[in-house]
Amino acid sequence: MPEHSNDIGEIMNVKIVSKRPNMILSRTEYIVIITFEGATPSIKDIRNTLITSLGIPGDRLIIKTVEQKYGSKELKINCYSYEKLDVLKQIEPAYVLRRNGLLNSEPSR
Repeated sequence: MPEHSNDIGEIMNVKIVSKRPNMILSRTEYIVIITFEGATPSIKDIRNTLITSLGIPGDRLIIKTVEQKYGSKELKINCYSYEKLDVLKQIEPAYVLRRNGLLNSEPSR
């Protein structure tokens, strides 16, 4: 299980529970468990850890959901790694792209 530290030096362990290719949508779907010490890591820290652990380019990683049980030091994460950036932008809604830092934070009108 790879270990990574976040911006404030806390260690996070990453375990890949499931890795499933989805050829129709040109992506790989992951279910990942991250265990951590201290405060719950930010989405930015989670993204950086997943990018490093999974070896995915940052512009092709989408974190879909992050689940944590109350009081737990464990996160269950559903994330996708797209093969092509243009496919990612066609499939994922704008709010997901904004939340993952891949789109300007101002909504288009």
